[in-house]
Amino acid sequence: MKIVSLQSVGLGDIEPGIDGRIFTKPVYYEVGEMVAKFGYRLTGNEPKVTEINYQQGDFDAYGFEIYTVHTSDGHTRVLPADKYIAEWGE
Repeated sequence: MKIVSLQSVGLGDIEPGIDGRIFTKPVYYEVGEMVAKFGYRLTGNEPKVTEINYQQGDFDAYGFEIYTVHTSDGHTRVLPADKYIAEWGE
């Protein structure tokens, strides 16, 4: 099994609402979909999520548990595992 999506818990992007109020919405990453990032122009050339991995243990001096989100533009986002919920699939 592998991770097919991640959703933030307690974190989010800030966006203006229709009525002028500002609200937060969860950050969401899904394999094969465009990267969730405020400010992209939606031209169709936005990077897509290619892979999501879970890493546990001694990858650094602190031993955090993390998710890594790899994108088609070659970037890797490192996310704290305690702030995201993963959906696992085939």
